[in-house]
Amino acid sequence: MSGVFGAVMERLAAGESPRAAARTLGIPADLAETVAAEAERFGLVIRAGAACGTCTPGAASACAGCPFAR
Repeated sequence: MSGVFGAVMERLAAGESPRAAARTLGIPADLAETVAAEAERFGLVIRAGAACGTCTPGAASACAGCPFAR
């Protein structure tokens, strides 16, 4: 990926929020939030609140039914 979309995606992959990515990249927060929303729509990222709540980020094992564990 290249351009603003790719730069924001890299920051999101590094664990930053859209607002933090905007600050890091020096772009408007609205733009970073729009990129994050589009990435979620395409299935490239998930919202933090979208997980079922039983998974622990960074845990060695995940619940058997978790679609993110596959």
